[in-house]
Amino acid sequence: MRNDFKKAVLVKSFLFLLIVFWGGYNSTVMNTSGNGRFLTDIGNILFLIFSIIYTCNAFLLIKLKNLGRLTYLPLVLLFVFLGFVSELFNPMQIKQDYFYLFIFYVISPLFFIMQGIVLMMLMLKSVQENFH
Repeated sequence: MRNDFKKAVLVKSFLFLLIVFWGGYNSTVMNTSGNGRFLTDIGNILFLIFSIIYTCNAFLLIKLKNLGRLTYLPLVLLFVFLGFVSELFNPMQIKQDYFYLFIFYVISPLFFIMQGIVLMMLMLKSVQENFH
């Protein structure tokens, strides 16, 4: 069960990185006009900080550290919250190309499913016993 948990965290982390790369790609492609709007957009900065913390959490989960287990659910909730809040205040202009279709319709749903699987595994007693 321990190896399955680590594999699930790795897959979830890989999917998260694909979403982050797509977001960066989309921001770069859509902000070519130089309108200066990015100077007031703190959503990208918050998401950058969140991405670093989320990646560190994945590392803690793989190393089976208790801090990773305790902070996982709040980070998942924060991910959803940041996504909705940033869209409300500063709607993202999206280039709807093949990369978008792949990320939006395949990777993103898989990512949310993997988050749920990791959360479910964290609730299992056999996985919880491995954390120190």
